[in-house]
Amino acid sequence: MKQTRYLLVGLLAVFLAGCQEQAQPEKPQAEATEQQEPKTQEAPEEAAIENGEGLAAILAEKEMLPLPTDEKDLIDQRSGKINDIYVVSSEERKQVEEAFLEEFGEVPPLPEDASEEEMDLYFNYIYSLIAYDFQDPQSVLDQMEFALSGTPEADPRFAFKENYNVEIILDSSGSMANLIEGETRMDLAKKAIREFMTQVPAEANVSLRVYGHEGDGTEAQKAASCEAIDEVYKRGTFDQAKFNQALDAFEPAGWTPVAGALESAKESFAGLDAKTNTNLVYLVSDGIETCGGDPVAVAKTFSESDVSPIINVIGFNADSETQQQLKDVAAAANGIFSNVTSGTELTEEFEQSQEVLARWEAWKVDSEVDVLAASNASWLAITKFENRWHASTDQQHLGLIRVFGLLREKGYLTFEQVDALTARAAEIEQLAKESRETLVAELNRVKEQGLEKMRTEIDKKYPDEADQQ
Repeated sequence: MKQTRYLLVGLLAVFLAGCQEQAQPEKPQAEATEQQEPKTQEAPEEAAIENGEGLAAILAEKEMLPLPTDEKDLIDQRSGKINDIYVVSSEERKQVEEAFLEEFGEVPPLPEDASEEEMDLYFNYIYSLIAYDFQDPQSVLDQMEFALSGTPEADPRFAFKENYNVEIILDSSGSMANLIEGETRMDLAKKAIREFMTQVPAEANVSLRVYGHEGDGTEAQKAASCEAIDEVYKRGTFDQAKFNQALDAFEPAGWTPVAGALESAKESFAGLDAKTNTNLVYLVSDGIETCGGDPVAVAKTFSESDVSPIINVIGFNADSETQQQLKDVAAAANGIFSNVTSGTELTEEFEQSQEVLARWEAWKVDSEVDVLAASNASWLAITKFENRWHASTDQQHLGLIRVFGLLREKGYLTFEQVDALTARAAEIEQLAKESRETLVAELNRVKEQGLEKMRTEIDKKYPDEADQQ
């Protein structure tokens, strides 16, 4: 059933061993015995002498990420609380910088004669707040498998059937009103969905399900919000005007019933068994389940039903806790997980389905699948992985540089200390670059070996001139 998947996963075992386990922060060496009074940003030096505590003792109580030493550490790395300080627009920068200083404020300035231990701890804490998410190459293997849809190598779930049903499940909880580069997450999601839907073949059936779009984030409205799960565009052929009307009818509002939304989708797919239907589901969410459900369990039963859906789970600028839950949902459904941080990346996630659906449409006409296009789609998945690692590397490094400058302006660091911390940041930047090269090389090797049968099909379809003589 899954020969292709096992081959792809096996070839990357050396690099991915243990990578699916979420990295856990190191435990503090000591527990705080009493609540620290907040310190003002205008006088950070006061924190250095309060209670006679040393810098090391204060930082020892902070939640720290382990500093990465290899590609596995970067893959496992969870994102920090303030990891968008570089990419935000100039209008939002002040707000993000204030959020960083509020989080950092009780930490005293680095002493001018700071020891190497103090310098390391200071850097580690800053890094823990700024750290970026680096894409897991396992997700690329999943995308490559999806790219094989309709080819002789495809998993039976990805074999083309007479009918294709596409459903998007969209999070409309209050956090979707948060801004990314000047636009709300909801507006960016709607824009990507509109673009995707215009490319869906006319013969495909589409539906749109939304959750958390009523009530608000208060306890008083929780029950109503958790029950707000609606198929706002009933499954059927795509009518652009009606679909856009349904998409525009709701805005971010309340809580996050991920499990309930999946259960609702499962019920609506009843009767669309995998023997004659290819069922594709996109779950787009920026938050963790907040309504008491178990989305992982529901995803598992959904996947094991006769419907046998292909479930793509997309975290939209999700924090580390949300990412882990959404990864677990995708894993339980034998589906595909990715985390995107911008509207552009979200659009790219839908683009792969556009290509697969285009091949399905061609298959409906002449029962022939363009295997060369499927191979190119696998190459594109690797290219996107490479680009995202490159972006995470640059944005994390430049974010650290920006923070060092901010802390110098506020009196936490001297120019010399900024130089010393920048050197530490450069080491991690170099590690990330080398790791990207290593992982991309391995993914390409997997592509070549895992798609060997596909290449044979391509050679038959497009023989070299020498072979024809």
